[in-house]
Amino acid sequence: MRVFAICLTLLPLLRLSLGQPRHHHGGFRHRAKRDRITISDAEIPEPTELPEVVVYVDQYGNPIRTATETVVYIPKETSPLPPPDSVPSIATPTPVASPNPPPPTAESAPEPDSKQQSSSVAPAGTSASSSPSGSPEPDASSSASNLHGVTYSPYRGDGNCKTADEVDRDFSLFSKDFGVVRLYGVDCDQVSTVSKAAKKYGNKLFLGIFDISVVESAVATMAAGLNNDWSIVDTVSVGNELVNNGGATVGQSLAALNTARSSLRAAGYQGPVVVVDTFVAVLAHPELCDQSDYCAVNVHPFFDPNTGAPDAGTFVNSIMKNIRSKLSDPNKRIVVTETGWPWQGQPNGVAIPGLDHQSTAISSIKGAFSSNAADVFLFTAFNDLWKKPEASTFMAEQFWGMGGRYSPSDQ
Repeated sequence: MRVFAICLTLLPLLRLSLGQPRHHHGGFRHRAKRDRITISDAEIPEPTELPEVVVYVDQYGNPIRTATETVVYIPKETSPLPPPDSVPSIATPTPVASPNPPPPTAESAPEPDSKQQSSSVAPAGTSASSSPSGSPEPDASSSASNLHGVTYSPYRGDGNCKTADEVDRDFSLFSKDFGVVRLYGVDCDQVSTVSKAAKKYGNKLFLGIFDISVVESAVATMAAGLNNDWSIVDTVSVGNELVNNGGATVGQSLAALNTARSSLRAAGYQGPVVVVDTFVAVLAHPELCDQSDYCAVNVHPFFDPNTGAPDAGTFVNSIMKNIRSKLSDPNKRIVVTETGWPWQGQPNGVAIPGLDHQSTAISSIKGAFSSNAADVFLFTAFNDLWKKPEASTFMAEQFWGMGGRYSPSDQ
């Protein structure tokens, strides 16, 4: 399908009744009344009304949020339908926190500015990503290739760093159910403490450079924490949702990617190096994936007010197909590096927090990746009590631990 983009109007992102935005969490208001938008399309033989996902961006092209709207497609040669009862409005975005912000003592990224919005849009589809030939593959000799990944942050509820013993205790509770464990930074001596636990329990690591202004020193910290043994490392990421949240430009993210790759190669690491951002940012800037060793993208169905827990997997599936249509190499591997559902907080339209809803959503997502489990990271191993509950993120910020699980250090 073609890509549509019209300034200061709303356009469809997906040919499905789905919606979504960025995680961690972009708070989006649910409209009581569905708006309608009319689009002329020569490929449409007769007027057709469909629910579509709309991506809002600011005047600089930076994604702000998404929402599902009603779109009326009409054949290009026919007269437009009568105007809809209501005209979609451009809402003022709510500033959002970094998708996995560290505690006060950890690395941090700047908060985004609230800007005037326009919109852009992209095509869609219905199937999940697969690992094509010629792309980086998980180590077939490791159980990590047969299990889902999981995200983990080694911070206690008071914001202080977990000890090696506390990290080990955490791993004893969740590690057997997952292959690769994703970290976000190098503070708190986490590369050292987590790598020891990962080796003990048979996991691999997805390491992260959260602050892209100190890439080379972060790589040195990684190497020291690993004692220069990179065999346990599956992937290294550069940033997390920085383009989406206004913490860095596309150019800055890609420059940091190149610096990180060169520094990591010099340090002895030869595996994948990727930029991680939201699917909204990737659709707007597919070069973030094109220049990464594989496409790493965060997709959170909860932040679409029109997607309920049973449709979480379908939503992620559709996003993957949509991203693939934008890549210069459509066969490139795509990995969902964050996705999940909160078990406590405020409802976001039909996206409702709760243990039953979380279980349903996680099962739906797992089903979408039944043939490529290693291509999805579930968010998250434990509740993150060090984060701040905010209305803009539906007061759910702390409660994404699967099964409502608390770390022993917070009990």
